[in-house]
Amino acid sequence: MRHANFFCAVFLPCVTAFSGSLSWAETAARTARPFYSFNQSPLIQIYGLPALGESRVLGPDESTLAVHLQIANHFTGASTGSETLSLDGETQRLTLLWRQGLPRNKEWGFELPFVSHNGGFLDMSIEEFHDIFGLPQNGRTDPPRNRIDYRYTRNGVDLVGLTRAVSGVGDVRLFAGEPIVTQTASSGYTAAWRVSLKLPTGDDAELLGSGSTDLAAWLSIATTRPPDKWNLYGGGGVLLMSGGNVMPAQQRHIVAFGTLGISQKFFPQVTINAQLDVHSPFYSDSGLRQLGEYAAQGLLGLDWEFTPRKFLAFSISEDLVVGTSPDVTFNLSLTVPF
Repeated sequence: MRHANFFCAVFLPCVTAFSGSLSWAETAARTARPFYSFNQSPLIQIYGLPALGESRVLGPDESTLAVHLQIANHFTGASTGSETLSLDGETQRLTLLWRQGLPRNKEWGFELPFVSHNGGFLDMSIEEFHDIFGLPQNGRTDPPRNRIDYRYTRNGVDLVGLTRAVSGVGDVRLFAGEPIVTQTASSGYTAAWRVSLKLPTGDDAELLGSGSTDLAAWLSIATTRPPDKWNLYGGGGVLLMSGGNVMPAQQRHIVAFGTLGISQKFFPQVTINAQLDVHSPFYSDSGLRQLGEYAAQGLLGLDWEFTPRKFLAFSISEDLVVGTSPDVTFNLSLTVPF
């Protein structure tokens, strides 16, 4: 009920206000575009968990430049006899993503993130939102607002302790893609294999990186029905990680992940998506849900093609398995041909 109230109260007014300002010029049909999204928990975004990406690989004469902004508000904590966890603060991630089509139906790209952990500015707004719609605060009003307190203690030893604002370049990622099925009148869907390699360029002591080198491989697939019909998209894969420097004794080295979404063009230039992102735990040997359970995030948002091949996307995500991902994440993306 908390998640349903949140989406209805925030998402529907945004759609109404945004759609009122749109031009009604028709645009060409395109495959569904997944939201750029992955878990922004301070203890998970440091690894190479990828966003799903499009099922269509760029042609040899195509390239795109995208800027993605993710603002995640964290408020969760728990303890057992031997463990204590506190994640209270905000993470802002600004990512520059370049994609370039290559001959023989190949694609490559790179991702350069700038990550900031701080006390943020959303605490008061979230508390007021909870009050207006009768949602529980779950202890939000007890600690000071806009503080940063990322801590994990195990058997009396502090394994994570970040209580001051930090920012810097995160872990750089390299990408490649190859189509399995291209869009034709008879195929009914597009599909592509994608891989990414994350390099340990961020400072793991400040949770800007993990210290590990991570390799991900996954499938992205989408139906290609007419744009006024519902289209499905999704995919999944596996993430392989070398030993990192954040809680190394508990870090898992293999994680499975997946995405499922539904999309429809409700307005001539605007597509509305609902998306589910899931992944298996990144840590073992923990009795805390935040570390040892499967994570699931639900997203709602819209994708506006304001001119041909230029897109502005906005979405809001909530933790469907409470505590395993940020309480709320705002995602804003701008993609242009280059």
